[in-house]
Amino acid sequence: MARLNVQIIEPRNADVNAVLAEIERKYRGKVATSETIADMERDAARLIRRLITTKVTFVK
Repeated sequence: MARLNVQIIEPRNADVNAVLAEIERKYRGKVATSETIADMERDAARLIRRLITTKVTFVK
């Protein structure tokens, strides 16, 4: 029976730290309102999702 094998490769800590540093730089000096915090969370989630790699292989 054939099936698909899915492998999710997590990002390296250095890459995640770089994303967090970028978010900190972008929002430095802005007032921490609920809107700003929501924007920070959305930006961080979007950038970290881009770091996650998915490998799918067909297995017989």
